[in-house]
Amino acid sequence: MSKNKGQVSLAGAAQAANEEKKRISPWKWIGVGVGLVALLVTGILLFDVVDTEEKPALTAREMAEYTYTADDIAGDVAYYLLGVTGENIGDPMDMLAVMCHDRKAGSVSVVQIPVATYIDKNNGFAVDTIGDIWYNPQPEIFCSACRVRVPAEERDGKVHATCGADLEERTGSAWLDLVRVINTQYGLPIDNYLILPRAGLAELIEALGGVEVELAKKVTLAGESYSAGVHTLMGDAAVEYAVTYNYKNTPASDRERMSRQRQVLAALWQKIAACKMEDLYYLDQYGATKGILGKLMTGANPLRFNTTSFGKARLLNISEEAAADMKLSDAISRFAVQMGQVPLDRVTFSILPGAAEKNGTVSVYSVNREQVIALLNEQMNAYGLYIDEDTVTAPQLNQDPKEADLSTVTLDTVLPVTEEPEEGEE
Repeated sequence: MSKNKGQVSLAGAAQAANEEKKRISPWKWIGVGVGLVALLVTGILLFDVVDTEEKPALTAREMAEYTYTADDIAGDVAYYLLGVTGENIGDPMDMLAVMCHDRKAGSVSVVQIPVATYIDKNNGFAVDTIGDIWYNPQPEIFCSACRVRVPAEERDGKVHATCGADLEERTGSAWLDLVRVINTQYGLPIDNYLILPRAGLAELIEALGGVEVELAKKVTLAGESYSAGVHTLMGDAAVEYAVTYNYKNTPASDRERMSRQRQVLAALWQKIAACKMEDLYYLDQYGATKGILGKLMTGANPLRFNTTSFGKARLLNISEEAAADMKLSDAISRFAVQMGQVPLDRVTFSILPGAAEKNGTVSVYSVNREQVIALLNEQMNAYGLYIDEDTVTAPQLNQDPKEADLSTVTLDTVLPVTEEPEEGEE
């Protein structure tokens, strides 16, 4: 497939950050007075190689070791990785999705990803399915002398080929591995990630007064019986409905529970949209953090995200200087307010196209790459990313894959239908 003129390549962004990181690493010697002059000269020579007129030094992005939205379109669009982790350490994730916020158009597109989606650990991951990454990140090979992660091409056995220092293995980063899957297998940038523990989701729903969903039949949730019809589910019941109810730990049942997750997320979005900033976060007269999200972020099950200045800036579409001293509760609450301004009829949800396939004796979710490319270009590519057979490389187990339902729904359509009272009725 040919690439259209004017499309934006994602390839350089993360590498630029990594290269910049290497260039600034010699500053660790700044305390050595004897070498200060030599260090300054070396720094000037190194930075002179960079086209600083095109791309200024990325000192605040030192830890951004992933591909994010190109700077020239970052004000128009942003991409976020969303997830809910399982109940216990080691459990697969409960939910996973990629969200595209088209700031210019005032819309949001979300692609839900089955947690059993096959990624193939031979692609540089420690596990075969995306939902298992969170508690099983790929170990990192690290050079303590250079203070950098070392890619395979810079290794000479157990030695860093660049500096000659011994390499060491460290525990990897779960969120970086998750982002790397989206970058490398789906051709999408990620500007930040938002990962919430299951217990945190229950706490958030509880604090908002529950969520209203329509139950198709009589069910028992969190020990309480509910008849068919519209009900307000509180935290534990809402999470059980969205996560474990009728879920059989199979790719097929995962697709089914995604429809229930949409119900809960639509009602949750509606509740947050009705909140003002002071409902979500404020500081009391003693400087203590208060508010719905303030309490969540200072509690036992906070929302996790990239809390660097760069991460907060990309979350909110502000400068890194403005984001530098912003409290985490403040940042996430401002983000919630921004999202709440997008009406539900402008929020679309789709499921990553694919079907259940066998990987040996294990049933996994294998994508249909052709359909994935079509969906991502239709729903998440208003600004000319390369999303084609060269960038969408997710492993496809079946060379003649089954076609999946490509239906896309807006969140307003999954809310309970409530009848308007007739004139004169209360």
